[in-house]
Amino acid sequence: MKDFKFKIVSPSNRKIYSFNVPVKYLWFILVGIIIVFVFIFLYFFRGVKKQYLVTKLSVYKNQNQELVQNYEEYNKKIKNYDKKLSKLQEICDNVLILNSLPPAFEKQSNMHIGGRSLEKIERENVGQIDNNLEVAFSQVEVKMEVLKNNFYKIIDKMEKSTVKWERVPLKWPIEGWISSQFGWRESPFAKKREFHTGLDITNIPGTPVKAPAQGYVKFAGWLGEYGKTVVIEHGFGYETRYGHLDKILVKKGRFVKKDDKLGTLGNTGRSSAPHLHYEILKNGKVENPMKYLLTEDNKILRRVSQFYGR
Repeated sequence: MKDFKFKIVSPSNRKIYSFNVPVKYLWFILVGIIIVFVFIFLYFFRGVKKQYLVTKLSVYKNQNQELVQNYEEYNKKIKNYDKKLSKLQEICDNVLILNSLPPAFEKQSNMHIGGRSLEKIERENVGQIDNNLEVAFSQVEVKMEVLKNNFYKIIDKMEKSTVKWERVPLKWPIEGWISSQFGWRESPFAKKREFHTGLDITNIPGTPVKAPAQGYVKFAGWLGEYGKTVVIEHGFGYETRYGHLDKILVKKGRFVKKDDKLGTLGNTGRSSAPHLHYEILKNGKVENPMKYLLTEDNKILRRVSQFYGR
């Protein structure tokens, strides 16, 4: 096999240099050059790929952070809605009880509807966020559906028992502040505990006392320690008493409507200061008037009452 002969001419002195390269060595040289080019290509390819992956990872990290922030915001909103729903559930149960219907949320208030709780969701992998939010929203939606259905029950019950609703003592009989709550207390006249059967409401003597619901005057006169007292029988087992009055403005047997004046606040009978002693009885048993009185927390109940003109 012949050798390859190479000649190199020097540009300065035009001297010719020549050398022979065997063919077998020439192939080694070509293979070496190809290997070098392959390694150079692989090195740059690896660098470009690494840069691409780093850029991609940075994008994913930013997206992940944004996703976590959105999840936390949605989670806070869901918790806020859940608290509001719990308050509505409590009000709904109160209205159901007043309408002789079983409470709807008594056994469901501590139950996680349809899956995992919000607290458990917070500890889970971010990759499950979409699924977790869907589960949390489904919990709220189920509660809202139950709440809506029970409000429909309430409205239906109220429409069927308008007369009864007219006779439930829901309004305050007088404006003022509570000086003594319903239940056990220290007697203002003796150093012993006694059960207070009503609510003491204090105001200026002579302040009008009004009927909280319609009914018939069952009693109007002096009633022992109660002093001047009016008793109204509302029907459906409801009866209200108004003690320590200064003046009585109604007579026994009279039919009174809501907001009709019954008398004025006074200090008659066994009383330490001017106030109204207000009692509510259901089927002959005293009950806490605060269960019936419309307070600021019961805005929905107040609006339902106003909607029906009561």
